[in-house]
Amino acid sequence: MKRDKGFFAFAAATVLSLAALSAAGPVLAQDGARAGAKAETSPLGRVPELRKAQRESGEDSRVIGGTAAEKDAYPFQVALLSSGLLDPDPLTQLDAQFCGGSLIAPEWVLTAAHCLFQFGELVKPDSVTALVGATDLAEGERIEVAEIIAHENYDPQAFDNDVGLIRLARPATQAPIRMTREDLETGAARVIGWGKMENGGFPDTLMQADVELFSNDACNAGIKDIYARDLRLVLSDYGRRMRISQDGIERATSLIAETMADPLTGNMICAGVPSGARDACNGDSGGPLFTTGDDGPVQVGIVSWGEGPLSSNIACGHENAYGVYTRLSEFRDWVAQKTGAQ
Repeated sequence: MKRDKGFFAFAAATVLSLAALSAAGPVLAQDGARAGAKAETSPLGRVPELRKAQRESGEDSRVIGGTAAEKDAYPFQVALLSSGLLDPDPLTQLDAQFCGGSLIAPEWVLTAAHCLFQFGELVKPDSVTALVGATDLAEGERIEVAEIIAHENYDPQAFDNDVGLIRLARPATQAPIRMTREDLETGAARVIGWGKMENGGFPDTLMQADVELFSNDACNAGIKDIYARDLRLVLSDYGRRMRISQDGIERATSLIAETMADPLTGNMICAGVPSGARDACNGDSGGPLFTTGDDGPVQVGIVSWGEGPLSSNIACGHENAYGVYTRLSEFRDWVAQKTGAQ
């Protein structure tokens, strides 16, 4: 087929546009940064900065899309704190929180691998402090960290194998949460954390939100729709500069969208509500997604990442863009191997 100069101009624009989108990458549920962003926007550095800025501004965090947890309702919930921001005053814990985790054994905390990296390197144990037994971040008990483990095959671009472990310097006394033995696709679940609220503020009190599990097909479709809209937006910008017709932009968008690979792997599970009104967000990463039955809570996922359109300034909670979690059923053997716990 003959290709004229217009085609090559269009192809060049497409390549440049895709490069721009590739540099953006998916949004971390934890720190609001993109996958391709600089390392200094990792959770350990970024979230405490956001918390401090909010506190200095005097803004309130109102509860939207979730409710405040009752005191001691979730003894297995752990707050990960930046050790360098702490002093003996418990109030320093408020701005030091950067990720969540879950107590799965007296000496072991389960979290997301992306919470454990800064500047592209695995963080040192003494840079993280675990806060256990806290509903309010100004409460609880601090425990030093003895060891940090990230999954050997963690992919910081795709967020595949986004799972990590923290060994505590001494055992916690709080009751741990059980890990799932089932590979769930649908059903009711709950996510908890101290992450960013819909109005942009961060709570000091642990929040809870009820969500639904959705199939990976539904999640892939929603995220790929966002990618297609972003692609159309960027191509339209180049199209105006290069005198490309809107019809050409639409055809190019459709052609490229058809080649997009599914963003979720089999190591991921997704949850949320179609409206996006309830979702995990910045500061929640590493925390548990769990179901509740007659035998108590069972963890099925770890807060990992999510997506939102380039045209939006809202970090999380987008329509048909469900939150993505590490599928814990795929990592039971890995956890058992690393911890020695069954």
